[in-house]
Amino acid sequence: MLSKITQHIEPRHFGLLALCGLAFLYMALFRYDAFGIDEGAARALLINWSIIDHIANATPLFGFPDLRAVMFIFLDIHWAGSLPAAKVFTLFMLLGSALMLYRWSESNDSAEVGTMATAMLLIAPITIMQTDSISPGVFLLFCFITIFWMNHYLLQARRTMSAPFFLIILMSSFAVSLHPIGLAAPIALVLLWLGKKENPESPDDQSDQSEHISPMLDKRRALFIGLGISTALLLFVRWGWSGLESSSNHLASLGAVLTGSPILQATAPTGYGLIVACLLSFVIAIYIYRRCFELFSLTLVIACLIGLFLPDHSWALIALTCILFLGFPMLIAAHRKTGIQNIIGQRGLVILLIVVFTSMFTSADKHYRMISQLKLKSDSDNLLAAAASIASNHDKDFIMASQWPARTMLVTKRDVLPLPPQQVLQDVDTFIEKTASVTHFMFNPNTPENKALSQISARLIQRMEAVEILPAGVILQVNAVKTAP
Repeated sequence: MLSKITQHIEPRHFGLLALCGLAFLYMALFRYDAFGIDEGAARALLINWSIIDHIANATPLFGFPDLRAVMFIFLDIHWAGSLPAAKVFTLFMLLGSALMLYRWSESNDSAEVGTMATAMLLIAPITIMQTDSISPGVFLLFCFITIFWMNHYLLQARRTMSAPFFLIILMSSFAVSLHPIGLAAPIALVLLWLGKKENPESPDDQSDQSEHISPMLDKRRALFIGLGISTALLLFVRWGWSGLESSSNHLASLGAVLTGSPILQATAPTGYGLIVACLLSFVIAIYIYRRCFELFSLTLVIACLIGLFLPDHSWALIALTCILFLGFPMLIAAHRKTGIQNIIGQRGLVILLIVVFTSMFTSADKHYRMISQLKLKSDSDNLLAAAASIASNHDKDFIMASQWPARTMLVTKRDVLPLPPQQVLQDVDTFIEKTASVTHFMFNPNTPENKALSQISARLIQRMEAVEILPAGVILQVNAVKTAP
């Protein structure tokens, strides 16, 4: 009986069992309060929850949401209003991406590379951070690898307008809506399809090909038109990509790949970031030198280059994926060139790097558990917690204009508006008239986009009182102006 059961057990079943165990470990590391959520994800969740619960609020004013709002519709059937459900959904996206990444690496390089790279990616602290905060990085990875497989099926499809064609357009639009580095998907597709030529036809199979296989030129024309229209439309509605994490420190973002959440770091991990930056530069330089371009790898490289203009943690996750899945084959090939046949000569440096980085990853993952246990918060979350404390008094009116409107509404569960636009801030009387119903303002006065609001609030010092001053920003309370009898 047992022998019959074991005959049907394959190595992939053990891999799926390991992913199930890893999923439970991820869920043990997550925090389940309203803090630490990505602003874009909070917008997508809130607009879905307001629709499903028939609640009229200011979420349409927060800006056009990314297409996570469409993906989260599936959660509204049974789990509307549940943050844990959204995090588990993001975890499923990650595990699905991991399976597709392994299959890509196995077919492109070897099962050895696929196993090592996928395992390292899944235990990396930056991956846990992105999943816990429902950030764009996990969804970008899902889009990139899905586009690769759909492109593979499109090349084999009999018709031009097949299911893979529409899925490519959908995933490309999804990626562009999430983050500027999502533009890497349509760019890589266009670059590689420009070199596609008409299918060669031999005399033996000419009739079969003409009957079943759509010409390559028709596919290319349709794909370019679809990508052009969808990308232009998403750029128009999402221009500026509001709600993304603001960061200008490249090394600090890359350092989080090894050290984990910045909440646990006293100073920015620029030293570790320099190590990761060197590895990334080395991998990209060798990849470009070899000129063996392939869709998924080219997408990763282009995404890493675009991410230099917005170096947040989503970019760091894509950079780690690039290092692992493109760097391991390069390292193994370098070992083979030495000609040494023992294990040290063939895999010595690979084993050393795996041991070192795995130790760092698991140590950072262990410390990440402290964030949920001790309810640690980032600077912006501390400011949101102060706003929640003010909003807890339901006997007083509370309408806040916030720099982080979706996250603020998620934490306070009260009415929240975005900050007034620049044209309202040009005149004091106009500002007072347009914001007459607002009781509090919350923003970071040190950012350039809030300079006008800082100046006008300083001129209204008798009307606006600072009730909280924290590293991430200030909370101003609007006091009623008493008129003389």
